[in-house]
Amino acid sequence: MIFFAGASEAMAQRRFQVGLKTGPSFTDIAQEEEDDSGTYQRRIAAAGGGFLRLPLAGLLGFQVEALSNPKGSRRKDPDGFSQTLMLRYFEVPVLLRVDAPGAEPGGWFVFGGGYFAVRTSAKVEISTVENNISGGTRVDAGDAVERFDNGWVAGAGYDIGRYLVVEGRYARGLTNVNRLPDAVGFSNRALTFMVGVRY
Repeated sequence: MIFFAGASEAMAQRRFQVGLKTGPSFTDIAQEEEDDSGTYQRRIAAAGGGFLRLPLAGLLGFQVEALSNPKGSRRKDPDGFSQTLMLRYFEVPVLLRVDAPGAEPGGWFVFGGGYFAVRTSAKVEISTVENNISGGTRVDAGDAVERFDNGWVAGAGYDIGRYLVVEGRYARGLTNVNRLPDAVGFSNRALTFMVGVRY
């Protein structure tokens, strides 16, 4: 009886699941060539969306997600002039997930796979500081950034009890998304931490 009860709990842990999650994303760009025109910094913005998990065999599972993810970077010039590339994508990661062995409804897991993304917003925020007075404006940058992106993602997380989940992931784009002619190409990358609920 004890053996069958443990097996039943293990199967319950790897059941069909749906959920929602959100959290901060730290984004920047990977340039194809060095650019000495300024200092690049990470941009911080919120990511989030839903996911669907299907058990496969044993500890393996398949997870597909629908996320609203920020991308972009911030460049500061020595004269106080700065530009922030503010991108947002509708992103669909398709992931293979491996759970740690155990019969509890929570536990560690790792995942990895690819993603396909469609850009939903592209803006550049331009800021200046002169005589201790700051000013700025935002302009549309849709013509300068490719509409589609793809890449890979890998991460790890922890299921807390039956309903909560926390995770961290790194995503790296494989597409040069810069459409400007004669400009340095770049791809997106992001480090994201999320917390969510699952059912």
